[in-house]
Amino acid sequence: MPPVNPQAKPGERIGLLGGSFNPAHGGHVELSLLAIEKLDLDRVWWLVSPQNPLKSESGMAPLARRLADARRLTRGHAITVTDLEAELGTRYTADTLEALVSLYPDANFVWLMGADNLAQVHRWHGWSRIFHTVPVAVFARPTYSFKAEQSKAARRYARYRLPAYRSRRLATKRPPAWVLFRRPHNPQSATKLRQGDRSGDG
Repeated sequence: MPPVNPQAKPGERIGLLGGSFNPAHGGHVELSLLAIEKLDLDRVWWLVSPQNPLKSESGMAPLARRLADARRLTRGHAITVTDLEAELGTRYTADTLEALVSLYPDANFVWLMGADNLAQVHRWHGWSRIFHTVPVAVFARPTYSFKAEQSKAARRYARYRLPAYRSRRLATKRPPAWVLFRRPHNPQSATKLRQGDRSGDG
């Protein structure tokens, strides 16, 4: 498989944040900037999904619009907005991560997710492969932290969990390795923003 854009440099520490970004919002930016700080990352790539397999196509904005909106929102930050899943032809996160690690074996990738996703990641296709492909960093979401800590994934990989004070080492750890940050971040959600658009509240 030929290299894709953006390209990862050897030794670079890159956070990967996937999702529909329908639309991208301040919560995504805050999580990314927090990841750069806490994990000592060089930058974060947003993997804007053509279509999340667990979400309905109804109400999904076109990929080009979601990419453009995300790029406007992240201007000036160490965040690169990508359509890598479309370019790679992958549908599932596990396949995307394996492809990126294969393409850039000398880069240090970290998968970023909110605690709401950790609580239900066991529903994702090939979910355990994610933990065995790259380190994982989980960020608190209001009301979800307890569910995340009791989740199937958290229990299965409990012995590979790093304390938060060692998080700056996570990017170079051999997977499985993961960390959970309990500090809540921006509670905005794309669902609420879309509902606000429909009701004329923003």
